[in-house]
Amino acid sequence: MLGELDVFHVGLVTTDLELAMKTIGENLGIAWAPVQQRTQPVRTGAGEPRDEPIVFTYSSDGPPHVELIQSIAGSVWEVTPPGCLHHIGAFADDVTVPPGPGMSLEFGGGHGEKPAGFAYWISPTGMRVELVDGSRREQFKAWFEGGDLRMARSTNGPTP
Repeated sequence: MLGELDVFHVGLVTTDLELAMKTIGENLGIAWAPVQQRTQPVRTGAGEPRDEPIVFTYSSDGPPHVELIQSIAGSVWEVTPPGCLHHIGAFADDVTVPPGPGMSLEFGGGHGEKPAGFAYWISPTGMRVELVDGSRREQFKAWFEGGDLRMARSTNGPTP
C-alpha cells in the first residue's frame, strides 16, 4: 500500500522495448512476463474514442512489478522523457473514482462513457496513476507465472 493506493507496479514508456527488457532485467536481476501486443480501445478524458496500439510487458518478479510499454508516436502511450516514470499502477475496486483530489481522467479502457478495466488519472502537476480493476489480480498473477494475459481477459472490461 502507498497511502490508500494498492500499488502493484510502476510504468515506464520506452523507445526500445527489447533493449529496456534486457538492460533493466540484467541491472535489477528480474525476469519478464510474456510480451503482449494488441489494439486497445480507449476513451480520452475529453470523450474521444480511440483504438490505440500497445506493446507491453511486466516484470514477473514483484510486487512491485515494473511495466515496460513500447512508445508509439501519437498514441496515448507516447514516450515521456527518457528515464522518467510514466505512472504508478494500483489495483482498485472502482477505476472510475479518481485516486486523489484534483486528479482528472486522462484516458480509460473501452469506448463507453465510463472507463472499464483500467483508467489513467493525472494530477495538476503531471503525476499519473493507473487504476486497474482489482478483480483481475488472479489474471495478472497467472500472466506473471508465464500464462497469456489475453487468455485471461476480464468480463468487466478490456485488458490494460
